[in-house]
Amino acid sequence: MTGLPRHVVAERAARAAETVRQQPCPRCGADTLVARTTDRVAAVDVRADPTPVDPATAPAGRLLWCLVQHEHIGDRIRWRDRWHATACTHPVLADHTCPPRPIQESLL
Repeated sequence: MTGLPRHVVAERAARAAETVRQQPCPRCGADTLVARTTDRVAAVDVRADPTPVDPATAPAGRLLWCLVQHEHIGDRIRWRDRWHATACTHPVLADHTCPPRPIQESLL
């Protein structure tokens, strides 16, 4: 029995990694969206909060991503660069940041 050619396996793996999927954060358990970006320079693994944000009032210090919804290839997360942001009509997502942990009272 022969397997698929390596280039076909690699292409399918890349497509699966780029597909947006819902996954709990391993640290805090919050619902997040994860995917690998397909940007020109480098692929980046992204974990973003699933609720879209208003880019004008987005929290400072967090990276913003566009959730591009495509009829034929499905949803993709895209880097929100300054050229894309000027004409963007996609939902905007912010990088996931775990909420602060409650302060544990020391036992006396």
